[in-house]
Amino acid sequence: MWEVHYSQEAATYLEDNGALIAGLFFAMEALSESEGLPVVGEFQVVQGAIFWLIQGHQVIYRRLESAKIVRILSIKPA
Repeated sequence: MWEVHYSQEAATYLEDNGALIAGLFFAMEALSESEGLPVVGEFQVVQGAIFWLIQGHQVIYRRLESAKIVRILSIKPA
């Protein structure tokens, strides 16, 4: 099983908007069960970063395969 880690920026966004984006939080946490790849929404890989459009947000993250970690770098409204 993979782990999902959040940058300070992403964690602050979640803290400030948590009640409004609970579904988005659960979708990001579900990455731990899918080897770090989205099963919903649209995504593309650009130079090792994954740009994921989901629930009206753009989530940018990296997969660290050797450690089985998904590192959420940024969450922004689309």
